[in-house]
Amino acid sequence: MSAYWIVGAVLVFFLLGVAADVETNGRIVGGSDQVIRNAPWQVSIQISARHVCGGVIFSKEIVLTAGNCLHEKSVTLMKVRVGAQNHNYGGTLVPVAAYKVHEQFDSRFLHYDIAVLRLSTPLTFSLSTRAINLANESPLSGSTVTVTGWGYTENGAFAESLQKAQLQIINRGDCASEKYGYGADFVGEETICAANTDADACTGDSGGPLVANSQLVGIVSWGYRCADDNYPGVYVDVAVLRPWIIKAANAI
Repeated sequence: MSAYWIVGAVLVFFLLGVAADVETNGRIVGGSDQVIRNAPWQVSIQISARHVCGGVIFSKEIVLTAGNCLHEKSVTLMKVRVGAQNHNYGGTLVPVAAYKVHEQFDSRFLHYDIAVLRLSTPLTFSLSTRAINLANESPLSGSTVTVTGWGYTENGAFAESLQKAQLQIINRGDCASEKYGYGADFVGEETICAANTDADACTGDSGGPLVANSQLVGIVSWGYRCADDNYPGVYVDVAVLRPWIIKAANAI
C-alpha cells in the first residue's frame, strides 16, 4: 500500500529548496488481501458513483474520513459503500445526509485532516459491518499498525479487493526532521507517521483506518510517493483529535 492521498488534489511544497508534489490520494502498495470481516469498519467513500477515499465506521450513523476527501464537495453526490470486499460492488450503498470537516482543516498543509459524515439511514451491524473503538492514547514509536484500503497498488490502479499492509510508527519528531523529506510545517502535532520499506498507503486510501490492537489509532491523510523510505505516510492522530470527533459526531 502507499499513503498518498487527497483524492484528485496535488499539493506543492518545498523540500530543501526543491519543489515537490504531495500526492494526497492514498493507496496500499505492497499489501495483501484483507477479508472485509477482518476489517468490518472499513468503508468506501463514493462521490458521483466512484470510489474516492476510504472511511471508518464510528457508529451506526457516523463515518469518519479525511477532510481532504469531502472538502467543498456536494453532499448530494456522496454515498458510502459498507460491508463490501470490493469498492465498486457488493455490500450496501448508503446516501450521506450531512458532513462536517474540522474547522482548522488546512488544504495546503493538510493539518486537521479529518471529517465526520452522517448517513441518511442507520447501518445494520453484522460480521462485515461494524464500528471500531477510538484509541485513547497515541501509538508508541516503533509499534506495529495495520492500514487497509482500495487505493492504488503497484500497477497504478485501484485495488479490486480490499488490501492491508503492516507498518511501523515513526517518531513524530523524526518524521518532521531532516532525517526524512518532510519539514515541521507539514507534520503537525495532530498527526502521526508510519512506514514500511515494502508497503504503504497510497492514492485512494485517504480517509481509511490505521489500526492497532483492534482500535482506531489513525486516519490516512497524505504522503509523498508511496512506499518511499524517505517519505513516511502521514496520518491523523485519532487520540489527539478524539474530543473533536465525539463532539462533531454528536452535533452533526
